[in-house]
Amino acid sequence: MMAAARRTTAVAMALALAGAGARGASDLQRDAGIPVLIYHEIVTDPARAAGETVIALDRFEAQMRHLASDGWQTLSIDELVAVMRNERPAPAKAVVLTFDDGWKSVLNALPVLERHRMRASFWIITGAGIGNDYLEWSDVERLANNPRFELGSHTVSHPWDAKDNLVTWMHAGTPGKDRAAVRAELADSKATLEAKTGRRIDYLAWPVGWYSDEMVELAKEVGYRALLTAEDGGNAPGGDVFRIRRVFVDGACSLESFRRILVAPVYQPCQTNGRATFGHTPPTD
Repeated sequence: MMAAARRTTAVAMALALAGAGARGASDLQRDAGIPVLIYHEIVTDPARAAGETVIALDRFEAQMRHLASDGWQTLSIDELVAVMRNERPAPAKAVVLTFDDGWKSVLNALPVLERHRMRASFWIITGAGIGNDYLEWSDVERLANNPRFELGSHTVSHPWDAKDNLVTWMHAGTPGKDRAAVRAELADSKATLEAKTGRRIDYLAWPVGWYSDEMVELAKEVGYRALLTAEDGGNAPGGDVFRIRRVFVDGACSLESFRRILVAPVYQPCQTNGRATFGHTPPTD
């Protein structure tokens, strides 16, 4: 019910944008909250199909150009959390850029981010997501040393199968996995990133956005100060920093679609095999 209510609110914002008239984007964004955008792979190979987790570099660059020219301010997760905790004011037009999984192709995005002086966070899978198609530890350390970039945990192994994931582990739905296994995914990834980079790791993004209330409490015990989901919606002062909402940026969508999700953060797939919704628990069928 809560996820449905959030989607209803975001859809209402999209309708408001369509008939905004004299109201500007910054007014609408204050209503919707600060959007946190999810990217994965940033590719240069024209043979790679754009979609839910893949975007061509030129399309990504056009989106960043729009943010820069239209006056959007990129925030770090630290800054977003401070806004949500009412520790600092929210900028008139603010957005957060997140890159999940630590794909090696995100290196393509770095010159674009640097050119526009943008902040971004990168979510690293410390076991299964190092080397080959993923960043090397040397790349991770390079990101950690850039003052505009942040690192966060995306667990050790990023289990993502609907029948074999952190939620099913936590609730005895996967043979051989239990609460202790979930805790190890959270704690070990945090410890490894801290050891490799010499930086505190305060934030975790749930794999696929799937979590339970019990997992939130466990993450707090491990020492995380905020948690990121994949639930639609923006993030406003007073919001729950342990359930930060994020929206996927579909790489097949137009720049106009990108502009819409900035003020109405609702995932809209633009390719035929895209998923229409993201709940906080895995599907049961």
